[in-house]
Amino acid sequence: METWQAALFGLVQGVTEFLPVSSSGHLRVIEHFSGLTEPQTTFDLGLHAATLAAVMIFFYREIWDMVISPIRSVRNLAGSKGLSGVVEDTGVRGALFIILGSIPTAILGFKLGPYLESNAASLEFVATMFLINSAILMGSRWVVLPTPARRLNSGFAGMNFMDAVFIGTVQGLSVARGISRSGSTISFAIMLGVDRETAGKFSFLLAIPAIAGATFYSMVSENLGPVPETTPLLVGGAVAFVSGLISLKLLMAVVKKGKLHVFAPYTLLLGIGLLVWINFGDQLAWWS
Repeated sequence: METWQAALFGLVQGVTEFLPVSSSGHLRVIEHFSGLTEPQTTFDLGLHAATLAAVMIFFYREIWDMVISPIRSVRNLAGSKGLSGVVEDTGVRGALFIILGSIPTAILGFKLGPYLESNAASLEFVATMFLINSAILMGSRWVVLPTPARRLNSGFAGMNFMDAVFIGTVQGLSVARGISRSGSTISFAIMLGVDRETAGKFSFLLAIPAIAGATFYSMVSENLGPVPETTPLLVGGAVAFVSGLISLKLLMAVVKKGKLHVFAPYTLLLGIGLLVWINFGDQLAWWS
């Protein structure tokens, strides 16, 4: 792999992994029109490790809060707050919600992943998923899903266990190329009434075990191929890491302002453009 190719794939991975436009869908489009094949598994795992590191650094405060929450729980149980202090603890609730959300993600990923990946060979399928992605993003602006009770709290205190399971299910379904994982999970969280900042945080915290699990599964189940040269691997990883941090900061700012739907026209036009090319590409090439 050439260094510029490594940088290109790193940029696509870092930007589209976090912005709600589907990294896997874009890689398929690049593969089709440029003639470049997607990175070999070992290189691809390196890019995912870089973006995983970006998430963990960006949300290190929330992660650390969950890590030390068992210590606070012991103190609460021994002190005056008792069990209610444990249940209301932000770190405890966050950790429990991530565990609950990861269960349907893992089940759906294993069950639907191979089927959806086989369909991803069809550019028409990916284009259709881009259109669905646009509808989901618009839903974050206009759709309100029914919930059991009116929410009075923000943060993880404003979420419940069913929210976590539902959002985890959405994340499992977003394995389809062209459906953005971040876009779909944040959108549906907002539709459920979760405050926007918490929706963004939970989406990316929920992504940590999903990305880590998928990476580990690929390592033990797939042929990793030859070890890539050091320079392309370092360049691709560095570009993915830096662009990932920038994309995370940008997206969280957009989410807080309630503007997630601004990305919908892009994937809508991309999906329509791909369908036009698939159906009329020969005629367009002839006229040109």
